[in-house]
Amino acid sequence: MLMEDFKNACVDLYNTAFPGEPEAFTQALFARYYPEHIRTVCENGRPISMLFSIPYPLITANGEQEAHYLYGVATHPDHRGKGLAKQLLAAEAARYPVFLRPMSETLFDFYAKAGFSPISPIEHFGGPAQPADGHCRLLCAKEYLSMRKALAPIPICVPTEIFLSLYQNGGGFACCGKDAAVLYEKHGEAILFKEFWGCASLAPHLATFLGGSRFELRRYRPGGDPFGVGIGIPADAAFLAALD
Repeated sequence: MLMEDFKNACVDLYNTAFPGEPEAFTQALFARYYPEHIRTVCENGRPISMLFSIPYPLITANGEQEAHYLYGVATHPDHRGKGLAKQLLAAEAARYPVFLRPMSETLFDFYAKAGFSPISPIEHFGGPAQPADGHCRLLCAKEYLSMRKALAPIPICVPTEIFLSLYQNGGGFACCGKDAAVLYEKHGEAILFKEFWGCASLAPHLATFLGGSRFELRRYRPGGDPFGVGIGIPADAAFLAALD
């Protein structure tokens, strides 16, 4: 199969597994991570199971090490139940520490059977927006990562600028002085803070600054509910920026 045909077959498999995914996002995902960071199982030259293995470093007290975020775990309906996805997951876990966000609560059990353990305890809450703080401003990805490093705990999983570029449509990055930095998406009148680092009392003000009337927030909190699962990743490692 020609390279372009193989790519199109991977896109078709992805779309079969994730119907309704915006085409612009799918194109951006493949533009950034195909072919170097896609893993496949093939039959007669066609992909029947796949995942993306995306560089996403882990920082601990001992420094930075390579780790990968796994996304788009997909198996063609005709080949499910054969353990193909678990085969791909195991192969990546043998190469580096890996982690992912299960697409539903029921999938935590599936990944537990594949050797994954819960990571990144978090909490959710929300509320109405309040008058904007004069210190709020937008950030570029590089600025956000710098503030994130200063505000976030260790151990932590750190997205790259390439990964964060997938959030540019319908979202972005902002801060409130030096006290809070956020990765956000706008959903109608609601601002969803997909990552919130720093003083959470500033969330209502940031929501108004970003054009919302209310906000929803998720942030790292020891003892909270696990956000993801991993192999070789500390249970308390913060990981919030997922392609969910």
